[in-house]
Amino acid sequence: QLSHLCLSIFGLMFLARYFQKASLQTKMVCHMTTKPETRFWKKLKEITPKVHWTRIESFSSPGIPDLHGVFRGKDGYPVSVFVELKCTKLKKVALTPKQISWNYSYNEAGGLNFILVETLPKRSLYIYSGGMARELSITGIDTEPLAIIPYPWDPGRMLQVMESFLHYRESCDIATES
Repeated sequence: QLSHLCLSIFGLMFLARYFQKASLQTKMVCHMTTKPETRFWKKLKEITPKVHWTRIESFSSPGIPDLHGVFRGKDGYPVSVFVELKCTKLKKVALTPKQISWNYSYNEAGGLNFILVETLPKRSLYIYSGGMARELSITGIDTEPLAIIPYPWDPGRMLQVMESFLHYRESCDIATES
């Protein structure tokens, strides 16, 4: 009976060790297979604590950007933006036809939306207006961005670009009304 007990204990120890290794390997694989855009989102959220971000996972309305954010601008008024996140190792930026359509249409209607592109492996951040979606899908990061922010990203600079684009558009609207 002692031999059966020893085998049972050995068997339990073996199984515990096996499942521990399997769990560790699963965690390593999950970490390594995290999508670049997921890592991009987590980093963006981490460096912009003053922005109230909402992550949008919309299968019912394809084309809607990944994020909606609200923050207080320099004048204290809220700035509301939609943001599409993209990562690229090359110059190409993969936008679907629905993403192009939504971003362009929303921008044309007066909405404030951006496409943020992280270049890998350098991790530079390219900021584009949503109205540039079609051109961006064709010419990639060769499209002239509103700004390029090198890594490590300066969150103040990023929000400044977004807010200044809002004021630029407001001044254009006032000029066309005259």
